[in-house]
Amino acid sequence: MKSLVTLTVLVLSIVSSFAQTAESLKAKIQEHYKTIHSGDFDAVWSDHLEDFSMYMYDGSALNESGIITTAKNMGTKMTLPSPNVVMKHFNAQLYGNVGVATFYLDGTYADDAGLYRVSAVWVWKDGVWREAHHHESKLIN
Repeated sequence: MKSLVTLTVLVLSIVSSFAQTAESLKAKIQEHYKTIHSGDFDAVWSDHLEDFSMYMYDGSALNESGIITTAKNMGTKMTLPSPNVVMKHFNAQLYGNVGVATFYLDGTYADDAGLYRVSAVWVWKDGVWREAHHHESKLIN
């Protein structure tokens, strides 16, 4: 009987880690930033939908939908600056299969230190969270 209870608890914990909840979205985003910090950008890009778009932290123009595919077709890779940031005031809300996350990143991108505000749209697709759009901007005091 004890092994049945243990097995049930194990199965429930595994299932909940793949659930479409605000907590699972927050966990995915934290995992995503851990991957960004590791420098494994192929893994970073695999967390995005094919038509992912992004406004970068530096105020540059929109990286448009399909930019990852375009880069692959051209035989090049998209790269990101190496950040050293910590999340603050992290919130996630779900609207059906869409999650909206807001938070601050405090730290540095390359040599640019500051506090960056972030909003991100993630979609629950095929049992996993994938990022559809990301917006970062430096908070100006």
